[in-house]
Amino acid sequence: MKAKMSLLKRGGAVAAGTVLTALLAACSGTGTETPAPQQTQPAGPPISNPKDLSSADLCSLLPPEAATSLGVAPAGQMDDGPKIGDSAEACVWRSPDGKDSVRLSVLTDRSIKTYYDSKSQYPDFQELTIADHPAVRANEGDPAKDGACSIFLGAADGQVVHSFATQTNITDPCALTQKALESSVPTWPAAK
Repeated sequence: MKAKMSLLKRGGAVAAGTVLTALLAACSGTGTETPAPQQTQPAGPPISNPKDLSSADLCSLLPPEAATSLGVAPAGQMDDGPKIGDSAEACVWRSPDGKDSVRLSVLTDRSIKTYYDSKSQYPDFQELTIADHPAVRANEGDPAKDGACSIFLGAADGQVVHSFATQTNITDPCALTQKALESSVPTWPAAK
């Protein structure tokens, strides 16, 4: 049995050595081979004034006076509704009649580049700049018909803020979504 184990170990070492030798030979080309084209991914739009929202209180992201100007309550409440897919925790500000709302959430595991790269999956897609930050309007439906709109804003590398607004008397839910970001981004803490 010991002889079999020793033979297996030597055989494994020989096989590993053969594979290593083949790999080294393949990598030590003479320089006459044409290198395979490398696909480089663009770094995504630059974020010149990054914000750090990794530990921010979600309900402090939209200042009370900004919320009031949007027609929603000055104080937001953590959204206790069901989570959809991989949605993050959100704070929601509702109109007095409860028909319109603005939600803000922070996605700390994403880059705004994710949305630029997957724009083909959104029938309603538009690149934006909001408060000097790259953003995208990305919706799977028609905001004018659905009465709801999502905008994703790059707060920093690896941090995206999702602004989502609903309107019952559909005027332009995307305008409400964008205004929420325009009035709140300047108040967010700068990244260190």
